[in-house]
Amino acid sequence: MYVSKEELEVARRNASIRVLEFLDKARVVGLGTGSTVETFIRTAIDKLADKVLVASSIDTAITARSLGLAVVDSLSVDRLDIYVDSADEVDPLGRMVKGGGGAMTMEKILAAAAALRVFVVDELKLVPRVPHEKPVPVEVVPKALSIVRRMLEDVGFTCRLRVPQGKRVPVISDLGGAIIDVIPPKDWEPETISRTLDNVPGVIEHGLFVGYADVLVIGKLNGKVEVITYRMPKGSQ
Repeated sequence: MYVSKEELEVARRNASIRVLEFLDKARVVGLGTGSTVETFIRTAIDKLADKVLVASSIDTAITARSLGLAVVDSLSVDRLDIYVDSADEVDPLGRMVKGGGGAMTMEKILAAAAALRVFVVDELKLVPRVPHEKPVPVEVVPKALSIVRRMLEDVGFTCRLRVPQGKRVPVISDLGGAIIDVIPPKDWEPETISRTLDNVPGVIEHGLFVGYADVLVIGKLNGKVEVITYRMPKGSQ
């Protein structure tokens, strides 16, 4: 089925409109990274104008500032009221693959610091189980790149160093880590993959998000919006 960029943008915008209701009581708002998050920022610009905004990446900070929004350094906050992000893949249990833009470390940190985590996707991001077609991005200490890659391969991962188009050097994140995209054995559950990656020395963070989605807002191509609530903190809308 062919889906145009315009159809996807409408689905993402409809989902973003639904997220606005979660912003009413929030003061400190964390923002993820990617095209869907950019759509959300543009949709929510009026409601975000009086919030304290913390961006997960330089790209997101630039987008917000270009729209006249103020972004503070993450060093100036120790908790967030809400974190809004998207995902590259998400399954029915709210488990996600993220990090296509290489920002998964700060994304996971901000999500962990938030009282409420809301993820916005279009319906094409839904998969039966993660990881599905997307590899899992892994950020590693650059000086340990070869060692970490070997350790990952030894425990069963297929590894591909992420490099800029036409280059041989690795993609480096905003935090200075190198990015490896990994494919785990097909029979591994997401929880097993996450624990294994967490236990490899030299891995800074990875893009498998298990247990981070409180609310999933899905923009459908037919114009409808589906909201799945996994957990809602007391006092939240």
